[in-house]
Amino acid sequence: CLRGAFYAGVVDKRKSFQCYFANYVLLASSVALTSIIFFKFLAALQLGSRREPEEHDKFIICNVPCYTEGDEGLRSTLESLATLHYDDKRKLLFIICDGMIVGSGNDRSTPRIVLDILGADPDLDPEPLSFQSLGEGMRQHNMAKVYSGLFEAAGHVVPYLVVVKCGTPRERTRQGNRGKRDSQIILMRFFNKVHFNLAMSPLELEIYHQIKNVIGVNPAFYEFIMMIDADTYVFPDSLNRMVSCMLHDSKLMGICGETQLANEKDTWITMIQVYEYYISHHLSKAFESLFGSVTCLPGCFCMYRIRAPESNYPLLVSNNMVGDYAENNVDTLHKKNLLHLGEDRYLTTLMLKHHPYYKMKFTSDAQCRTNAPDTWQVLLSQRRRWINSTVHNLLELVFLPRLCGFCCFSMRFVVFIDLVSTIVMPATVVYLGYLIYQVAVSTSDTPLVSVYLLAAVYGLQALLFVFKRQWQHIGWMIVYLLALPVFSFFIPIYAFWHFDDFSWGNTRMVVGDGKKVKYVAEVEEFDPASIPLRKWDEYEEDILHNGPAKARMDDLRSEMSSRASMYFGQMRPGSVAGSVYGVNGYGYYHNAGANMQLATAGDAAIPVGMIGGDAPYEASVASFGLANNAYYIPDPMPVPPPPFMAPVPALGGSGGGYGMGHPALESASVQYQSGMPNEVLMQSVRRILSTVDLMLVTKKQVRQQVAQDCNMGQDELNARKSFINLCIDEVLNERL
Repeated sequence: CLRGAFYAGVVDKRKSFQCYFANYVLLASSVALTSIIFFKFLAALQLGSRREPEEHDKFIICNVPCYTEGDEGLRSTLESLATLHYDDKRKLLFIICDGMIVGSGNDRSTPRIVLDILGADPDLDPEPLSFQSLGEGMRQHNMAKVYSGLFEAAGHVVPYLVVVKCGTPRERTRQGNRGKRDSQIILMRFFNKVHFNLAMSPLELEIYHQIKNVIGVNPAFYEFIMMIDADTYVFPDSLNRMVSCMLHDSKLMGICGETQLANEKDTWITMIQVYEYYISHHLSKAFESLFGSVTCLPGCFCMYRIRAPESNYPLLVSNNMVGDYAENNVDTLHKKNLLHLGEDRYLTTLMLKHHPYYKMKFTSDAQCRTNAPDTWQVLLSQRRRWINSTVHNLLELVFLPRLCGFCCFSMRFVVFIDLVSTIVMPATVVYLGYLIYQVAVSTSDTPLVSVYLLAAVYGLQALLFVFKRQWQHIGWMIVYLLALPVFSFFIPIYAFWHFDDFSWGNTRMVVGDGKKVKYVAEVEEFDPASIPLRKWDEYEEDILHNGPAKARMDDLRSEMSSRASMYFGQMRPGSVAGSVYGVNGYGYYHNAGANMQLATAGDAAIPVGMIGGDAPYEASVASFGLANNAYYIPDPMPVPPPPFMAPVPALGGSGGGYGMGHPALESASVQYQSGMPNEVLMQSVRRILSTVDLMLVTKKQVRQQVAQDCNMGQDELNARKSFINLCIDEVLNERL
C-alpha cells in the first residue's frame, strides 16, 4: 500500500559527482592503456630495409652455460656460434658445465658430450681446482676442471675454453652442480678480478693462464659478453649486428635480439606460444627500448658490455653487480623469487639499478631460435618461474628513482602498469568472459569503453602483422586467443599459489634424481680463507722464479684439445698444431708446451711474450699442417737482424727468429747517457712501440732496444726492468 501510495520512481544519479568521477577514472585509465598500446605499436613498426653493418673486430666472450642438454642441441648451438659472421680470432667460446650431470635421455654426462663435440682428447683429465661457489655451508667450496683448444666447424677455427664444475671429493650426488647463476658468477667474478687486478682463486688463475698463454689473448682485451643458452641457434649475422649497436652508442650496456621458436609446430603447447614470443619482443621490448630501459634481457640470447669504452668504468663486472648477484644469504621470499627463479631478469634489474645513466636496448635485426616447452608439465613449471620472478623484479624496478621519463610519461609508470596487469591477469579473464556474455545476450548497458579498448589492442597488433608482412602471425594470434584462459587465468593462479615453491620443476630432468626429502640438522661452516688467493702478477712471477719445471707442471695441469695443440707429445693425424692465430692475427705460435717456457739472460729469467705469451713463430709450418689451412698467411721475407739485437730463438719451432726484425726498427737510434731519468725511458719506450708491430715484439726485446738507446749495461737494465715493463704496459693501455 505504501509503495502504491508514495512510490514515484528511482532517482537518476547518472549525472551525479560520484558517477562522473567513476566514469572519468575509467576513461582516463583506458586512454592511458590505449596510449601505451599505440606507442608500442609505433615502436614496433620500424619500417625500412635492414642495414648491413660493417665488420667489427672487438673481442667477444660467447658464454654458454650447460646443464642437461643433449648432443643435438649442444652441437647446433656450438656450431652456430663457431660459424657466426665474425672474425674467428676475436671470439672465444666460454662454456661452463654445471656439474657432472647426465640428462634424461643422454648416454653420457653433459661435460663429456660438450668435450666430444669440441674434439677434445678423451684421455685428458686435468686436475680439479678450487673456487668459491654459491651454496650453503661447505657447498660454497667447489672445484672445476679447465679445458681449452680450437673448435673446427664448417671451415671456421674458433678458440674455446670449457669449465667443468666437478665438485669436491665429499660430494656424492649432483657433483659440482650449483645452478646457472653460479655459472654466470664464475665469468663475472673472473673479469671483475681482471679489471681491478684482484687476488684470484686457483680456478681463476688457471682460466687466466689458459686465455693468455694458451689461447693467446690478454683477458683484459675482451669488451663484451654474449650469453646464449645451450639449446639456442644463433643466426649468422646476429653477433656483428649486436656489436654494431654497441659501438654506435657508447652508453649502451646491454642488448638483446629477437628469439624465435624452432619447434613452433611440434605440439599444441608450442603453437600457443608463437604469438606471445613475437609480441613480447616486437611490442614490449621495442617499446621499452625507446626509454633505454628494457626490463628483461633474455638469458638465452643477449649481450652485456664489460666496461665503458671511454672511461673504462666497469659495468657488468662492477663490484656492486658482482656482490649483489652473488648474494648467498637468500633468506626472504622476495630474494628467493629474485635469485632462485629468475636470475636472467634479475641480472637486468641489477644493471638498471646500479648503472642508471646507461641504456638497455632491443634490436630486431639480431635473431636466434630456441626450443619452447612442448609438454604441459614443462610449460607450467617454466611459466610459474617466469610469472613469480616477473612480479618481484617489477617490484624492484618500480622503486628505482632514475628510470627514464617523468610522471605518466616515464618508464616507472610503464613498469607499474606491467606490475598491476600481471597481478590482475586472472581477474581480467573473468571480466572478459563477463563482457562477452553481455555483448551476446544484452542489447543495452554494454560497457562500450571496454569493447573499444579490446578492439584497439588487438586491432593494432593485427595491423602490425600487416605492415611487417608477417601474415602467419594473424593465425597464431587466433590460436593464442583461444588459449587465453590457459595463459592468463590458470597458469597465473597456479603461479601465485606456488609463490613459495623455488624448485625448477620439470624443465630439466636428471637421471637418478630421487624425490626423497632430506633433513639437515646442522650446516657445516665454510671458511673462505680455505681457498688460497693470489694475484696473477705474483702467480706469474712465481712461475718465472721456479724455472721451466714449474712452468711445465702448470701447463700439464689443464690440457688443450689435441685439435688445438700438443702437450709434449704427438698429435692426432690431420689436426692443426698450435694456433693458427699465431701466424695470422697475433703473430705468435701457440704451442702449449712452450707457452710458459723461459728465456734466460744471465741469472734473470725473463718471460718470452708480451701479449699472447709466446715468441714469434718462424719455423717451418709444413710439418704442422698449416700450409694448407685457409687461415694461414705465410710470413713475409725474413729481415736481417739489426745490429743492436742478438738472435732470440723462437719457441715452438726449430728455426731462429728475430721478433724485432721489423724494417722500421732499423732506423737510427737515439743515444742517451747512462743513468737517464724515468721520463727519458718512457719516451724511449713510446718511440719504440710506435714504430714496431706489436704482434711481433716481446717485452724482452723492447727492453733490449731501450738499453741500446740509453747506453745501459746489463746490471742497470736488470735494475730498471720493472719500471720499463710498467712503461710498456702504460703505452699499451693508452692504445686500447
